[in-house]
Amino acid sequence: MRFRATILWAVMSLVLTTSAYPQYGQYQGQEPSKVSVDELVSVGSRFNEQPVITQGELRFGDVEDQAVNIFELRGSNSLRNLRVATGANSMEDLRFMVGQKVEVTGVFFDLSFVMDIQRHPLLRYYPGAQRTDSMGFDKNLFLAVTHIEVMVELESDIAPDTTGENSAISDPDILVGDVLHVDLRKLIVDPGEYDGQQIAVLGKFRGNNLYGDLSIRHKRTPRDFVIKTADAAIWVTGRRPRGSGFRLDPKKRRDTGEWLTVIGTPWQHEGSGIYYLRAEKIEIADEPDNEDLEPVKVVSPEELELGPPPEVTFTLPLAGERDIPLDSEFHVQFSNDMERDSFNRNVDLLYTDDDGIGNPFPNLEVSYDVDARTLTVKPNKTLDPGREIMLILYDAITDDEGQRIAADPKASEFEPGAAVVLTFATLR
Repeated sequence: MRFRATILWAVMSLVLTTSAYPQYGQYQGQEPSKVSVDELVSVGSRFNEQPVITQGELRFGDVEDQAVNIFELRGSNSLRNLRVATGANSMEDLRFMVGQKVEVTGVFFDLSFVMDIQRHPLLRYYPGAQRTDSMGFDKNLFLAVTHIEVMVELESDIAPDTTGENSAISDPDILVGDVLHVDLRKLIVDPGEYDGQQIAVLGKFRGNNLYGDLSIRHKRTPRDFVIKTADAAIWVTGRRPRGSGFRLDPKKRRDTGEWLTVIGTPWQHEGSGIYYLRAEKIEIADEPDNEDLEPVKVVSPEELELGPPPEVTFTLPLAGERDIPLDSEFHVQFSNDMERDSFNRNVDLLYTDDDGIGNPFPNLEVSYDVDARTLTVKPNKTLDPGREIMLILYDAITDDEGQRIAADPKASEFEPGAAVVLTFATLR
């Protein structure tokens, strides 16, 4: 298992910085105006092409907008909503926040004033931003998201985590040896037996449900993450996945090789009946000797009735090819029709000798052509000469019937959770 420096936690956040979006630089230095959604939809031209901060409930848009990951932000006026989206280069998915109250920072546009959206230095990175329905309903009011976070209500049944991103982590004075250790599988079978008790649970870190182990609908806060043992998984809430000497990033698969001991209390949400583990302290744990504890995929009865899982049928450049041009982009064709959204956060490009510090391709662009069944990966920077490079496809990638991509057992030796690893070597 390759060790990855946990400095990555600070690098990859939902803030779309100028390093990831250099075209946003023209708006840097402008103080965002605090404005309501209702004001933006009623007198939007006043704030055209200005940075703003606004709050509202994130909602799904219509079918055409959903196809390009555009959502709606609702204020107090339920009849008019504001269209919002992250840029094409973003690997974040706003669907995880739908139905929640959010605070959004971004650049507001009345698109009727934009002469050429395809050439605009910012809007060209927001596909589908401009459109008008056939019925003539104006959809020109658009917010290009640069930062978004869920607002934690004071009356919430889960206390907000006020730990600062750069502050020192203060662990409570709890000794693991003094706490009852409970097998996660037993906890899942009979959580009521331990309701309200302080227990210690061993599990492998699975990020913010990066492997689809649990229903994302049951995620309570943006900070929640999943741990899993064998076929048993649980949402951990109340603390970020950090402790003395470590910080894990719940959005990055390269951190999911770690085992954790979570000390906390099982807690049931009355509205859903779902049990969570409310963490009080988190520690890095040694990998268990028992191989049966390694997380496994749970196959549903529906999956057994489906055809063969999707496989990679062709790549350009060819897998294993040497001396590829330094301006190469990568094309991967699949045997099945793929679920476009499943590629989000599940494709990576790394040099094989990558030390895990920093991101070699911060502007990595991933797109999928439905008709050609082809994934295109653009590094958006010149490749280093004379180096071996890995294109990694993770096992959460699915076809349009929900089947996960066929995995090469050796792929996970390169990266935890990897299903396919394609290697190439650049021209010297």
